[in-house]
Amino acid sequence: MSRMINKIALLSLLALVALTGCEKVTNTAKNLQSDWVGLKRVVEIRSCLDGKLLKVYQGDVRLNPEDQYGASLLIDGKKLQTNMCYIIREVGLQEQPLPGGES
Repeated sequence: MSRMINKIALLSLLALVALTGCEKVTNTAKNLQSDWVGLKRVVEIRSCLDGKLLKVYQGDVRLNPEDQYGASLLIDGKKLQTNMCYIIREVGLQEQPLPGGES
């Protein structure tokens, strides 16, 4: 009986590890795709003081992690250097409403 319980516990543990591993593999694949070819994204440049929208870029966007000051983005192969606040979202991303009905 204890062997059966041990087998069930081991199989449950393996299933749990496999399921969490799938999400990690998916995230890794998305990061590789972003690094190699870029992803279709929209970049909103906003004022850090009042959040006012200043400029919008759309295209194949890659984040350049080498820059230490501000942010460096590659948008369709062109470099954008900014120290403003920005929002990057993937094209086709479905936004969810905020809890409590706020928008």
